[in-house]
Amino acid sequence: MSERDDLENPNGLTAQSSSSSSSSSSSSFVSTLKILFQSIAILLRHRLHFLSIYALTALPLSLLLFSLAVSVHPIETRVRSLESLARLSPTRFESRQVLKESRSDALSALRLRASYSLPCLALSLAALASSVSSASAAVSGRRPSLPSAAAAVRDRWPRSLVTSICVYASMWTFLSVTGTLRAILAGSPGPRFAVFFVGSVVEVYLMAVLGVALVVSVLEERVGFDAIRVGSAIMEGSRWSGFLLSGVFVLLTGSIWRVLEGSMDGQDWTSLIGMVRWMVGIGRRAWLVLLYGLLVMSSYVVLTVYYCNCRRRNNNVARGLEAESEMAEVENL
Repeated sequence: MSERDDLENPNGLTAQSSSSSSSSSSSSFVSTLKILFQSIAILLRHRLHFLSIYALTALPLSLLLFSLAVSVHPIETRVRSLESLARLSPTRFESRQVLKESRSDALSALRLRASYSLPCLALSLAALASSVSSASAAVSGRRPSLPSAAAAVRDRWPRSLVTSICVYASMWTFLSVTGTLRAILAGSPGPRFAVFFVGSVVEVYLMAVLGVALVVSVLEERVGFDAIRVGSAIMEGSRWSGFLLSGVFVLLTGSIWRVLEGSMDGQDWTSLIGMVRWMVGIGRRAWLVLLYGLLVMSSYVVLTVYYCNCRRRNNNVARGLEAESEMAEVENL
């Protein structure tokens, strides 16, 4: 475009940028669908292998998490009830007694969660390493096997453990900051909603970055915050796809837990009849356990396919830049 055309059409640059942004968003959507279909194809092509990983790692992890949720829900419900009762107590002495009982129940819930933490962490690391290594082999055209998956768990769990701790610390820090801001803005509905909305969007993107960091810790010699840094750099040029994939899994996971919590709310946990009635109906909710375990394993496979696509794209870009620099050097000579 000549200088005269630029002067006569000053909005040309704006039109080009808007068209490029729209094409970028549409290409991100198409890329996201391709990643999902490629992941489904990998799972179906090697279904016996991934069913074995699912039965050995993801399904027991889902059973433990659902068992923890069912066990701790009555205690947390009682804690909330006691805290509400303490605020309505007519005297300070009665309020202190109720709060003391509430703290005792809260400590019981904390001890219960702690007892589940180690087996859940071990199964989570096993599901991560085995699923990621198997999916990476499938993307590369190799046939995954259980011995190679077991070797990946044995050799790479220390890196995954350190990275998981850093991932948890990063997410906990972010949620603490947004929770504090919402508490400060409790009397201002508008700013409080803005913080909630922006925080939710950033949280979904942060989960994408942290998920890729876990894949990096399995497939590369990266550990902790270095894996998070590399994971964020790898997503360059394909961040919208990562955001969309993270949003899909956040929506599905949230839906599963909302269904479970909805079935537990309103139950009479103080009576044996109420608890038995809910436990008898647990068969109707068994599909939630199966679905959540499948979702955990599938998320690792999808993140691995996304990681491999980002790596391939970055390598192609790097080779293109090297070719351009070599041509420029030749022309200068």
